[in-house]
Amino acid sequence: MASIGGKSRTRRRTAKEHGPDPVDIHVGQRLRIGRELAGLTQTGIGKELGMSFQVVQKYEQGEIRISASRLFQLAKLLEKPVSYFFEGLENPSAAAPPEQGIVRREIELVRAFRAIESSEVQQRLLLLMRDVGERQPA
Repeated sequence: MASIGGKSRTRRRTAKEHGPDPVDIHVGQRLRIGRELAGLTQTGIGKELGMSFQVVQKYEQGEIRISASRLFQLAKLLEKPVSYFFEGLENPSAAAPPEQGIVRREIELVRAFRAIESSEVQQRLLLLMRDVGERQPA
């Protein structure tokens, strides 16, 4: 605790000292998933919003915080509500590590599925995948 004018206060949490905040990590993971599902690159997002791909990369890793105005811009670009970035975040201190999130193969599957124009074909594929999944040994 630091003491200023006789008043004591706790030290502020910093990314440099304590690592990224779990909420920033979660929001960054949601940004990466949303970006990949939209078929955008870090460079593409950077160009659209007037920043470098390195900044987008740091956002996705939770290294730097996303301001409210930037979060709003990203939500518009990804065609998501701002609340999308906070979905699945019940307990900020217990944010899931990246390896427990959606993996690239799953993102590619969703993008390919969305590219199918026929709802009948989508439904048949969904049934096929459920059937294959149920037949897998435990």
